[in-house]
Amino acid sequence: MDEREVFQHARQWVKEAGAWIRTRLQGELSVHAKKNHQDLVTDIDTWVETCLTDKIREHYPDHQIIGEENVATGQVGGRYLWIIDPVDGTANLISRGSDFAISVAFCERDRGIFGIVYAVMEDRWFQCFAGEGACLNESRLEKLKESRLENELLALTIPWSSIRSDERLAPYLRLIDQARGIRVFGATTIELCDIAAGKLGAYVQHAVNTWDYAASRVILEELGCKFTDLSGREIPWTHSGGLIAAHPSVHEQIVKVLNN
Repeated sequence: MDEREVFQHARQWVKEAGAWIRTRLQGELSVHAKKNHQDLVTDIDTWVETCLTDKIREHYPDHQIIGEENVATGQVGGRYLWIIDPVDGTANLISRGSDFAISVAFCERDRGIFGIVYAVMEDRWFQCFAGEGACLNESRLEKLKESRLENELLALTIPWSSIRSDERLAPYLRLIDQARGIRVFGATTIELCDIAAGKLGAYVQHAVNTWDYAASRVILEELGCKFTDLSGREIPWTHSGGLIAAHPSVHEQIVKVLNN
């Protein structure tokens, strides 16, 4: 199989999905709650994942597929794995009409092959074919540089409503105190790609799913970023749980602060 050809197919499918979303947003959305009023899905989420899944099935029927909306699981245990988030930042799409992205990662077992993050309304393409550098639109992104936590803005997302004790909150308060500042955008892919663009220095999330970060991980690892769980342990591509992403120099500081 020509992995470069797969990359080109994925780019075209994401481009088509983005164009459809911009048209669809001119009409009224169909919005439903999944687990609660903060966990939402729209007809756009479902349509995009269905569209991408159908394309993959048509061209690569033996590939496994993981998607946020569980439209299809493909072949379990297949050699190649697609990880799809049809709309990362659904609440932003609903309330703001912007600040959301389509995210597609393609992996072979424990090897990330390519990642695509498309911020639809801003027409920003973050993409990487592993080993060939990462780009924002047509501009090549630079490797991450050594830094200190106190010099960096930190994207931090924790479940505030479920933290009822000072003991559970304390590690995050220490982290907030040591960073230059924190930002919360409501779209993991965009927050992670802001590290690639030099706008953020690190990302810490109490609980993520594989589709939240997989495509961004391919891009950021190409630039020298380190991905682990909150204890600093290595994670597989299908990891769900706590996540730290940062240049190794900043990453080390975050692990120490959280686990002091």
